[in-house]
Amino acid sequence: MIQLSNDELIKLYKLASVGKLVGGLVHNLNGPLQNLGLDIEIAIYSLKDESDLKHDTVQSIITRLKRMEEEHEKLNSLIKTASAKTGEYVENDLCLNIYEYIRQEIFFLHTNLYFKHNVETEIISGDELVPIQNLSQDSLTALGWFMQALVEELESQKLKGLTIKLLNHESSLSVLFQTSGGKFSEKFVTQLQDAMAATPSHKPENGDLGTLITTTVFQANGIAMEFGADASHSSITLNFALSGGMKC
Repeated sequence: MIQLSNDELIKLYKLASVGKLVGGLVHNLNGPLQNLGLDIEIAIYSLKDESDLKHDTVQSIITRLKRMEEEHEKLNSLIKTASAKTGEYVENDLCLNIYEYIRQEIFFLHTNLYFKHNVETEIISGDELVPIQNLSQDSLTALGWFMQALVEELESQKLKGLTIKLLNHESSLSVLFQTSGGKFSEKFVTQLQDAMAATPSHKPENGDLGTLITTTVFQANGIAMEFGADASHSSITLNFALSGGMKC
């Protein structure tokens, strides 16, 4: 039987996770590329043999060029986020703006088309957020995996609402993920609860590999998890310890 260290498991799962998202990423790149090609073709046609352009023609070209610029920015954002997921190293003094990280991660997770077209997502930030100092690369990677698992669970349960709330506390920062119009499955919640309750070296044998690795990283970096539910929704809260609280 092959035995792997936690670091080796994290690296393997990182590759598998990025690979799973590539198909959706390609789909999301294809649409903007087609739009860019069409707009370029029309812009060229509009300019061809036009020695004295009319005002309406100029405005039409400007509008299309602006659309092209917006599509280009979308492509850049997707590529940058994908590149960050494959990174092996981040400075130890990383100062994380967690609101921006989650916002970018949500944008990237639109590679899941059910989530993109059917789930209404809202990110709420209360008071000015204190940056999280010295958060490891593995913690960021695990947070991305956790959010990916949430999105897949939303699709599995056909849930159509997700609210993310970020709140400062005296010594920690909480990120609450709350559904609307339905709840996470009992299986999903139980797997997370069992994995978080177990020690990193004695995880449940029948758990989902992604859940086991994600929770192992959370525990190793002092990230706690809380669960809540009522008749109409369920919630999962991640609690990050703050270190220093200095501004970026």
